[in-house]
Amino acid sequence: MRLKSTGLLIGGLATLLLAGSPFTPVRAEGEESLLKDDAGNTIIRYVVEPPAGVAPAGTLDPAKQVGLILCFPEHEHPTGEEMVSVRDSLQRLRVRDGYVLLAAHAQSPIGKFGDADEVPLEKLIEWAKKTYPINPRRIYMFGRGEGAKITGEFGTQHPNVITAGIMYSWGFWKFPAEIKDPLGTQPEFYINLGLKDLATHLVRVRETYSAVKAKGYHTIYREFPDQGAKTYFPVGNDDALGWAIRMRNKNVVPSAAELNLVEHARSTRKPGAPEFASLELVGGAPAGAVIQRYFGSQDANVRAAAAESCGRALYGEPTEAALAKLVSDPAPKVRQAAIASLALAANWRSAAAQSALIRLATSTDPKVLPADRMAAVDALGQAMKLQVPGVRQDPPVFQALVQLLDSPDTQLRAHAFAILSPARTSDYQPDASPEARKAALAGWQAWLDEITAKETAYGKTM
Repeated sequence: MRLKSTGLLIGGLATLLLAGSPFTPVRAEGEESLLKDDAGNTIIRYVVEPPAGVAPAGTLDPAKQVGLILCFPEHEHPTGEEMVSVRDSLQRLRVRDGYVLLAAHAQSPIGKFGDADEVPLEKLIEWAKKTYPINPRRIYMFGRGEGAKITGEFGTQHPNVITAGIMYSWGFWKFPAEIKDPLGTQPEFYINLGLKDLATHLVRVRETYSAVKAKGYHTIYREFPDQGAKTYFPVGNDDALGWAIRMRNKNVVPSAAELNLVEHARSTRKPGAPEFASLELVGGAPAGAVIQRYFGSQDANVRAAAAESCGRALYGEPTEAALAKLVSDPAPKVRQAAIASLALAANWRSAAAQSALIRLATSTDPKVLPADRMAAVDALGQAMKLQVPGVRQDPPVFQALVQLLDSPDTQLRAHAFAILSPARTSDYQPDASPEARKAALAGWQAWLDEITAKETAYGKTM
């Protein structure tokens, strides 16, 4: 069936509230179009924003291909409203020219997404892939309210299409009947909850997190005290999109051109910036296998560059586990690069990265340099920054930090307390004597037990 696209200029303006600003600037939504079949029947309403200078459809060069971010609004909101949050975040991340933004309206006139939207969305994605040079390993979803619902439901039903989904202010409850190897084959999710949102939304989002955790999906769950229902929240937007665009679909095989880039990098004896850029472009496990080989290079510059590359792409848990070994590399610059990249991965809940940083931060091995141990504590602080004021998803990391409150090293105690202090009021003093710290430490242990029990409860309530 040949699809046709016709333009339809609609009225209505999309608004956004800038964080920390008393003003509400108004921005035009853009032109809404209709995707039609050969008989002239409307398949779906959409708004599209390709980057300037995008290459022609069918382009095979991976460097000229682009990703696709599907944007879904809350019901009874303009079709392209959520493109504002995505567009501005990509601009801040300096990658706007690498993505086509595509907003879709539900089949329901009032914007309620459901089963009737599955086939139209499949056709819309196919239309986008025929119209723009979309790399099929780089397709993501972003939605608020009803848009969050379709992000979860369509994403879980289409693991061979969707790489990752970002959700705000609502959730979903429809999953595939059977899920095999969710960590290795399924999309990953970033769930956001503004604590100034409606009470019913708070309940639904938390139920959704519990459900996806129970199913085994890799999920980043944030609660932001200063956020409401709106998705325009730069701190959260940039973290979520920065995470998503570093990933590649786990089930889509790289193209021949991508595999050629990987093979060229694999066969290069002394890789430089072009080889690393190619591997980061391809991303995922195929490129990660080559990065792991570089970790074993006799050249410290290559090892350091490979470690730094892990901060610009997510190559998967096997690569993070291999990267963890470099924290004991003989070259300081390699150790520093490894710790910095592990901090980013730990923030996005890589178990291998978190474990490596915990081991280094809490090590009592005299061979571990104090500067490296301190760098690991700083990395844990970076990784936990968005968890401390909200939901504490990773109790083992907090356990390590609480343990460091009783370290014999005063500076380590102070660093750990600086990370933990926003979480609760405490009279703990890093420079106090062991006896004087005892009561305050008991309070921190009780808090740790509480957050551990709360997190354990998620995933068992659905």
